[in-house]
Amino acid sequence: MGRRLALLIATYDYQDTGLRRLTAPAHDAEALAAVLRDPAIAGFEVTTLVNEPHHRVGEAIGDFYRDRRRDDLTLLYFTGHGLKDDDGRLYLAMTNTRRDSLLFTALSAEQIDQAMEGCVSRQKVLVLGCCYSGAFPAGRLAKADAGVHALERFQGRGRTVLTASDATQYSFEGNQPQGQAVQSVFTRYLVAGLRDGSADLDGDGDITLDELYSYVHDRVVDEMPQQRPKKQDNVEGRTVIAANINWKLPAYLRNAIGSPIAHDRLGALDGLAHLHRIGNDVVRGAVLDEIRGLADDDSRLVSAAATARLQSVLPQPPEPPLPGASPAQECRRTSHATAPGVHADAAGPLPSRFPTVPGTLRSPLSRRGRPARR
Repeated sequence: MGRRLALLIATYDYQDTGLRRLTAPAHDAEALAAVLRDPAIAGFEVTTLVNEPHHRVGEAIGDFYRDRRRDDLTLLYFTGHGLKDDDGRLYLAMTNTRRDSLLFTALSAEQIDQAMEGCVSRQKVLVLGCCYSGAFPAGRLAKADAGVHALERFQGRGRTVLTASDATQYSFEGNQPQGQAVQSVFTRYLVAGLRDGSADLDGDGDITLDELYSYVHDRVVDEMPQQRPKKQDNVEGRTVIAANINWKLPAYLRNAIGSPIAHDRLGALDGLAHLHRIGNDVVRGAVLDEIRGLADDDSRLVSAAATARLQSVLPQPPEPPLPGASPAQECRRTSHATAPGVHADAAGPLPSRFPTVPGTLRSPLSRRGRPARR
């Protein structure tokens, strides 16, 4: 298992008087750091930089991506202001950033991109909780459009990029900013989805980046329709960012398992088998407990089906070889070890020796179609 590392950078106090007057939440990085650091939720090694100059942040980013391994998961997060110059180049504002000297006082997107490119990790996550603005003075026409195109600036293999927005939210007239900061909404839902597990959209006990983005996007758009989070990824497989510490068996399965009707309890086995197949260790353990309980059900039909499910999902110990059997004989014997009528696939049909007829439940002894004991 690789390491899980996060570098969170927040800037809300600026020497430039125009930037200083913009509203930015001071607690965004601290709230995200707390949930990422929690070993029960995400278990990241977290470093937080607040109101640091651009050269200090640049050094930290270089160290962050240096000497990583392929199986490490890295997460770099910014909250603050992103600035476009009049040629459309993107910079992230630090505490010493001056709008009239971005090249020497701000952190360029190009530098961050180069640092990420030099990192061998196959799971690099970049989260930009920024609001963007044009830094050109009043009366000067911008050569760039209103879009930031942040995703295009951070393309590369092994990367996932999430942005709070991809359009400028502010305009400047001299030193008077106009507009309203909205970046805190994005981070607020980012933290909430991880902290209470509500971003676990498929209920498998894990929160992937895809799920987290979908959760945050829908809630941000509902609350702030003018803000549109964006996502870009180029990774193999899914990236699990956290565990759902509040996972519970879905209500429809709890109701089915507790139903006095045997057919309902029998139907719950399919859902339990699905959760066992997709769930994490916590989910699989809870599912096995429920199936074991159904194996002791007072309905012989439910009990037999649950027992068959247990046999299909639990690893079976190898049978000892027959004395004097040849390898070919032993191979034929073990290939037919599954009992007739019992399906080994956890997602497959129920045991064929316990058929059901619409409208009735028949046990093996119910030859004349009498309803089985419920």
